[in-house]
Amino acid sequence: MDLYELLSKSKIRFIKDLIINHSVNNLVTSSKEAGINDLFIAIKGEINDGHDFIVDVINKNVQTIIYEDPYYDYLHFDNINLIRVKDTKKALAILASSFYGEPSKKVNLIGVTGTNGKTTVSTLISKSFNLLGEKCTLIGTTGINMNGEFYPTENTTPQSLILQKMIYTSLNKEIKNVVMEVSSHSIKQERISQLDFNTIIYTNFSHDHLDYHKTVDDYFYTKGLLFSSLGNFFNEKKVLFNGDDKYYKRFMRLTNVESYTYGIGKDNDFQARDIVCDVDKIIFQLFCFDEFIGYVDTNNIFGFYNVYNLLAILAYFYLEGYDMKKVLSVMPQLSGAAGRMEKVKNDFSLNVFVDYAHTPESVYRVLKEVKLISKRKIICVIGCGGDRDSLKRPQIGRITTSLADVAIFTSDNPRNEAPENIIENMIEGASKDNYLVIIDRSEAIKQAIEIMDKNDCVIILGKGHENYQIIKDQKRYFSDTEEALRQINNRFKAIKEF
Repeated sequence: MDLYELLSKSKIRFIKDLIINHSVNNLVTSSKEAGINDLFIAIKGEINDGHDFIVDVINKNVQTIIYEDPYYDYLHFDNINLIRVKDTKKALAILASSFYGEPSKKVNLIGVTGTNGKTTVSTLISKSFNLLGEKCTLIGTTGINMNGEFYPTENTTPQSLILQKMIYTSLNKEIKNVVMEVSSHSIKQERISQLDFNTIIYTNFSHDHLDYHKTVDDYFYTKGLLFSSLGNFFNEKKVLFNGDDKYYKRFMRLTNVESYTYGIGKDNDFQARDIVCDVDKIIFQLFCFDEFIGYVDTNNIFGFYNVYNLLAILAYFYLEGYDMKKVLSVMPQLSGAAGRMEKVKNDFSLNVFVDYAHTPESVYRVLKEVKLISKRKIICVIGCGGDRDSLKRPQIGRITTSLADVAIFTSDNPRNEAPENIIENMIEGASKDNYLVIIDRSEAIKQAIEIMDKNDCVIILGKGHENYQIIKDQKRYFSDTEEALRQINNRFKAIKEF
């Protein structure tokens, strides 16, 4: 594609007499990746500003640069196109969509949004597609899984350029289903502004990300932009809402497409009844528009909150016209997302779980769930991230000490804060003195394993699938799952029975 065609398709204004036309090989936002005949878009990030690298990319023979900082209006370089736009993040999304031929319009694109549950719902949908014999690309917190090919990512929802490229690549691999997590950050930063979603699934809304959004109103407004962008009632798009969530009606008012609800409340379109939950299974009856469809039986998924996640995917396949007998038949083969109440597989039948819960609501949900379905003693290892919303730390301290029998406060990703200060914030909310402070996360997990009995339940919260710790400016390898298994084997490897 040449520059004139790309700018015209993207509705970016330019004067032909002032612009040198050339073929465009790639769109780039990193000066390290820039080369001849690439188009460089200068993005202002939280840490780096692409405008600072304009001279660098010119030295690499990049001929066209899209920028937004008026300062560069006064610069002139021979044979270099400098095109200013009002918002380079939005321009990037539009350019990427045009460059790759608007690929999101050619796939079945499903977006999953909400404070909690995004990773699990999107993962379960992707796995269900695979079990039903269809290819699927999964984009989210744990990376990009393109029908078995894995690509790591830094963000829950990647940059618009990566999204468009991955959807385009999926099409080339004849993958027509794409399911992705949609974070509030990605909405506000224009990463998804040019994506054509067929279905949006809403899980819930609660206190989170206030370090970024500053206010709950801004967080709500940002989420609302997704629903209002879907178009009108006359297209075939739809939204699935968690009908038991107290905020869903406010979001429903923002959308003009068909919407449906799922939950355990009697007024939901898709409902779970006669629910049975245990440490390693969920069973319930599925009703769709008050019609009994069948029994849902899972063997590898834990937690009452996962009833909602399962309902979301079942409602999706029902509305898409799938044979529900076939859909229900694959449910026992499903397993949850990595680091989402993931049981640490061990030779001693110990109940040790790793979960990503790091908000007051998600921590409460996990611990309350275990208390409701089991009389096991709960030992909880937990920390809070540094340089993030400090208001939730006392809340997490209170919830953990209230619901766990033993709480072990430790380091999470302290970043540039002192772990001691973060833990002190957590202790401020403690409701009881049933806690230990062990800053080193490895030692904290070791202590939890050493004090547990066979019938106890150890729950390690906060990091889930993450295999690192961020300490100051270093990213160090660390896996809760691997560390827990190592400590289990260290304690019990010489014992045949426990």
